[in-house]
Amino acid sequence: MLRPSKRKHIAYLFGCLAFVVIGALQVSNRQAGAIGWLCLLFFGLGVVAFTAQIIPGASYLRVRSEGFMFCSLFRKSPVILWRDVSSFRVASVPPSGHRLVVFDWYTASNRSVRRINQHLTGATDGLPDSYGLSPQGLAYLLNTWRSAWDAVHMSV
Repeated sequence: MLRPSKRKHIAYLFGCLAFVVIGALQVSNRQAGAIGWLCLLFFGLGVVAFTAQIIPGASYLRVRSEGFMFCSLFRKSPVILWRDVSSFRVASVPPSGHRLVVFDWYTASNRSVRRINQHLTGATDGLPDSYGLSPQGLAYLLNTWRSAWDAVHMSV
């Protein structure tokens, strides 16, 4: 079981809080109007999301012999079987350049989202976090588990 870095989420939380304070000051001084309200709304949602990520059980990656599953903001994915995915690799998400672990999930539904993902990252699916590892380290770990499953099931 891998969990995301709490330090990273706490840093993002404080960053969002700073912008919430800036937005609140603009709104209270009636300087920015819509900009202040947008700042409050957007970064306020960030405060809620990053606070939720700090709660135990809100986010994790569980790796098992038959596959893996992940949970983000208390929403659990189904178990994704090793036989149903391609190898794992690191991709950059435009325009931010944020790097994440991606893979092709052959049996997933929601074709329109998969097509958009394929266009953006070159893969149909990706993991929402690197769970305390570097993206390269996580891709290596998952590829190792997938290869072990292949070795056992190809010899049968």
